[in-house]
Amino acid sequence: MAGLLRTAIGGALLVCSLPAWAGGVLCEPPYNFGLKNGPDTVLCEIQATAKRFLDQHNANNETDWEPFGPDYRIWVPPCQVPLRATWTAADGEKRVLVTCKRTAPSAVERKWAISVDVVGKSLQQNHFILEAARKFIRRENAKHKSHWLAWNPSEPPMVPKCAVPLSVRWHAKNSRSEVDVICREAVETAWGKSSWRVRIPVV
Repeated sequence: MAGLLRTAIGGALLVCSLPAWAGGVLCEPPYNFGLKNGPDTVLCEIQATAKRFLDQHNANNETDWEPFGPDYRIWVPPCQVPLRATWTAADGEKRVLVTCKRTAPSAVERKWAISVDVVGKSLQQNHFILEAARKFIRRENAKHKSHWLAWNPSEPPMVPKCAVPLSVRWHAKNSRSEVDVICREAVETAWGKSSWRVRIPVV
């Protein structure tokens, strides 16, 4: 589960207000974190918080996000206040950031933040969008003897999977600062998008 980022910023002993299976998460495979002595209650609560956040987003946007993680190798102290969740981004991918604002005074870390990877059956992985842009830029560099680079967008896109090969073109004829990655036929999902285009910055 690469990409699970631990950004500890303070610390300590949480009083879990919800059981380990809260939010529909049972902490069973693949969510039992491979621990012989059973799942870690704090990791299960992080998982449950991410799932509740995604369930609400799915209900509002007809998407199918699910949490994948957090990484069972991390450890953070229990939280003494309700956990919060919001969107974050890393390496061009959307993630859910679960934060604890206050742990016990005796803890080494007084607060912490853990990012949780997310997956979706109908979601186009941003890696493939960026790779299509980079392949186009490599051809353009060879053609024009230039050194452009395709960059991660500041806000990673959320679009349905494409049913046909992606195409790429410069966003504007007289500008070389952005390219459009285009899907002309998306898979049929509840998203309601039959096609889409994503703008990728070029530097």
